Amino acid sequence: MPRPGRRWITTLCLVVIIVGLSACGPSEEERFARSAAAMEQVARTMGPSTRAAANPREIGSFRFDDVYRDGDRVYFQTGDDFGVDPYGYVWSPNEAPADYYRDGVAARFEHVQGPWYRWSESW
Repeated sequence: MPRPGRRWITTLCLVVIIVGLSACGPSEEERFARSAAAMEQVARTMGPSTRAAANPREIGSFRFDDVYRDGDRVYFQTGDDFGVDPYGYVWSPNEAPADYYRDGVAARFEHVQGPWYRWSESW
C-alpha cells in the first residue's frame, strides 16, 4: 500500500507537468492552421504592390510586423532576426517560389500546404 507522502508527491508532479504543458500554448503549426483562412482572405483583398493598412497587425492567431504584396505573392512577416533578417509566411497561389541569392540577400522558401510557404531572408 503506498504511503500518503508518496501519493502527495506523485500528485504534485502531475500537476506541475499539466500546468507546464498548458502554459506552452499552441504550436506554430496549430496557430497557422487556425489562421490560414483569415490570412488568405487578407491576401486576396490586397491590391497590387500594397501594404496592409495597419502594421503590426493581428490576423487569426498571429501578430504580423508587416503584410505586403510583391507581384503575385503576399508576405506575412512574423519577425526578424537582429532587425535585418525577416521571416514569416508567403501566400503564392500561382507558382512555388524558388530560393534565390540576389544583391547580397538569400531567400529561402519551404512549402507548408497549398499556396503557403515559410519564408526567410538573410543578408
